[in-house]
Amino acid sequence: MGVDVHVDTPRRRFLQAGLAVVAGSAAACARQEGPWPSRELRVIVHAAPGGMSDTVARFTSRGLNERLGVPVLCENRVGAMGAVAFSAVKYAAPDGYLVGYAPVELAVVPHLKYVDLATTDFDLLARHHRAPAALAVPAASPYRTLREFVTAVRGGARVAMGAAGPLSVWHLGTLALARHLGRPFVFAPFPGSGPATTALLGGHVDAVMAGVPEVQALVRGGAVRLLGIMADTPSPVFPEAVTFRSEGLDLIFEAWGGFMMPKGVAPATLARLEQDILAAFTQPPFVKYCQTAGLDVQPLGSRDFRVFVDAEATRYARLVREFGFVPA
Repeated sequence: MGVDVHVDTPRRRFLQAGLAVVAGSAAACARQEGPWPSRELRVIVHAAPGGMSDTVARFTSRGLNERLGVPVLCENRVGAMGAVAFSAVKYAAPDGYLVGYAPVELAVVPHLKYVDLATTDFDLLARHHRAPAALAVPAASPYRTLREFVTAVRGGARVAMGAAGPLSVWHLGTLALARHLGRPFVFAPFPGSGPATTALLGGHVDAVMAGVPEVQALVRGGAVRLLGIMADTPSPVFPEAVTFRSEGLDLIFEAWGGFMMPKGVAPATLARLEQDILAAFTQPPFVKYCQTAGLDVQPLGSRDFRVFVDAEATRYARLVREFGFVPA
């Protein structure tokens, strides 16, 4: 059930040239000063202001500001599935003054071959959260359980599935589910999970694949029904929700977020930032936001975050080949 996706050569060259300019500008602006920190830090975020990734980055920046005693400013570099932001971090001077937000796209984008990136281009600092994929349907849907949904699709039911995409983690989760069920969905890509859930409420799609935090308010309000989550353990947000594994579908797809730096930052600086970022995660306003937003906070330090990201990168490399996004 591969998907035939071709990125034409001129467009690829245009993207690569644009990313090189952005990266070069970032490196040129870096200044060598000491002792560290003697000036403001910048946190580069791949997502637009106001979303979950941006909010997590801003709460963390606030905590770093308090602990380091210097301003910590967020900058949004949106585009190319995160590659614009990732390239800005990769090519920045490793002087300790630039931090990058590290989302799940970091494990996906390098395998799509439209930009020169690898997860090994970065020193990882800490992971903050995991947000498993949730399969949700309108409250009036005939599918009341995940089992009913699976049985109907296997039986030939035509289901329009909305999700952010194409090539988002939720799109890949949708493709993996279709492969397991042996039946394709009518895939409806949206600019983000917000527009996808709006389409669900409007009756334009039959189901959506999105992160638990992105549907939790609608589920609690009774507008949509949560059929199941693609996680290895029950959700602390919705402990009653079944996992796909419990229904015999070995599927795990999730968003996650953490922080990274360009390769080559002084070990002492990396260690200090790892410690301070982990401490920032525990600030009461941040904890309250995570509880309200439905984030499953599962912090990891640098070493464990590297193991986790390497495993994710290996998995997504295989998936983008199997689904035909790059040559096998």
